[in-house]
Amino acid sequence: MRTDIARYNGIYGDSRAQISHDYLQSQLIVPRQRLTDWGLKPHLHENLFQLFFLEAGRAAFEATELVELRTPCLVIIPANTVHGFTFSPQVKGRTLTLSEALLDTILQATPGVLVELNTVHILSDFNAEVRFADLSELEQRIHEEIYSELPGKQLAINGYFKLLFVKIFRLLHHNRRKEDSPNRALHYFREFQKAIEKTAPFEKKISDFAQELKITPVHLNRICQAVKGKTAQQIVQAHTIRKAHNYLLYTSLSVAEIAYELQFVDPGYFTRFFRKQTGMAPGAYRAKAYRSDASGKIGKVES
Repeated sequence: MRTDIARYNGIYGDSRAQISHDYLQSQLIVPRQRLTDWGLKPHLHENLFQLFFLEAGRAAFEATELVELRTPCLVIIPANTVHGFTFSPQVKGRTLTLSEALLDTILQATPGVLVELNTVHILSDFNAEVRFADLSELEQRIHEEIYSELPGKQLAINGYFKLLFVKIFRLLHHNRRKEDSPNRALHYFREFQKAIEKTAPFEKKISDFAQELKITPVHLNRICQAVKGKTAQQIVQAHTIRKAHNYLLYTSLSVAEIAYELQFVDPGYFTRFFRKQTGMAPGAYRAKAYRSDASGKIGKVES
């Protein structure tokens, strides 16, 4: 049985890195030894945003579920997301890792893009306007600037990142036609997401979140419906279920221990809440996930 969710301050395996505002890494994806299933075990980076550019070879990605990847593809992984990978020995690609603070700085004038990037995305449907080769070339230019000592280095890096994120943003909207929300609404939505991250389940009412944002609960609900098609309460509940999912699948904590980790009043309340949201009791949910693990699907990878 799994024990704890591995947490790394830096890239995979680096738990001692000191994350600065401008932390940035560009690396080749090199499959690890067969002992680790050619990949990365489930883990998370609390303050790091990652982009995986997979050019060729077979791979699988796990966040909330295991997904076989079709290369070439781009995998977008926000900070504080449990994830893993399995790679075939023939896999080719690169990864970009940057601090959330640097991401916020680069995109501070475009909160709409920030909101889009706050969700896991797997992009494999490219078009004439945005080709995988275009994204890969921008990653290569960022890589070259990182390891150069040329004047204006940071300005160049930020410029390449802005162009990269614009292309990703356009591709997301091409693949998923959805109505844009005003920038101010997207800013409120991102701040709401940050507040949820810092709050225990049921610690605050939606009216409390709205008051902190200096808007009305009705306005907050309208923003959430416009951006995600869900009410504010549904977004809070989904966040709690996502955290419970991570504990159930990636730790050996008992259901009671998970309930207290999530700061529920008692395990019974947690079980009733979880069953209402998922249709299954926490123990049954965990058992089903373990049975799926044992079915022989492609292994997992960490990033």
